[in-house]
Amino acid sequence: MESEFLFGSSSVGCVNAQFLAAFSAAAGKRSVPFSDSEESDPDWGCWTASQELKNPSISIVFPSIERVKNNKSGIIASRHLLCFSQKTWQRLENVGILHDAIPYPNDRVGFPMHVKVGRRRFQSNKDGSSFGWVYCGSHKLSAAAWGRPISDKQLSGNVGNNSALGSRLHISNYELGIIFIVPPPDKIDCVKQNIRNLDDIVMPFVVPPPKYRPRDKPATAQAIREALSELSEHEREINESVLDICGDWMEEEIAEQEDEEVLETTQYVTVRQEKEDEKAYADKLWSQVDSSESC
Repeated sequence: MESEFLFGSSSVGCVNAQFLAAFSAAAGKRSVPFSDSEESDPDWGCWTASQELKNPSISIVFPSIERVKNNKSGIIASRHLLCFSQKTWQRLENVGILHDAIPYPNDRVGFPMHVKVGRRRFQSNKDGSSFGWVYCGSHKLSAAAWGRPISDKQLSGNVGNNSALGSRLHISNYELGIIFIVPPPDKIDCVKQNIRNLDDIVMPFVVPPPKYRPRDKPATAQAIREALSELSEHEREINESVLDICGDWMEEEIAEQEDEEVLETTQYVTVRQEKEDEKAYADKLWSQVDSSESC
């Protein structure tokens, strides 16, 4: 049975192999068992960061800078809708998981998209039917929105654990979304629904999305600034006229992403402190029980 996992987002946070592995594992990705001895390991079969680096399991759909330059509404419209840091691009540049976001249907080509959509698709080898699920909501592709797994080993100070899934989930944002499910062919008769094939759910971009070519780059804030500097004075005036419509979304997105980078370095200390506070509170309660029994 073939499977694929893609996520298209107008905002991509500070993602790394650990987050992508956890995200895929939460969506059902499992590793091939390597030996029977691993069956005693509670993390046996879980998709790990090292495996994600060797064999990427997710495709990220984000518009390239060339697509933004060709927008009918100008470059500034995308500047206030898209968020993708240069640091994240440097981290993912050689991984080969970025795909260009071409709006669909055709009459939407040339206009920027502000979407957060994911699809986990399976295809039967018997009859070629597709099933799985599609997510649509406000979650951008980031640990702040979806959560960052934290294991007991990390809480105790041992950060060498390579498992993608942890015992806790640290979430910074409030988000909301809907999941549309299309069950496998042998289960579909048990559910009352009109859609019997996952491919019948229309995505807001072309699928399969074309993979970035060697010279393609995402529309990062830096790339958009450079593109604006290359415009003629007349082109710049046209782009600046869009500002009144766009608002200040981009500044908010960038600030949120910077906060997320700070969170990466401080969250383990915070959660560990929470665990120590909980233990101190529990010890205090037990001491009260012991003192009452001694009376």
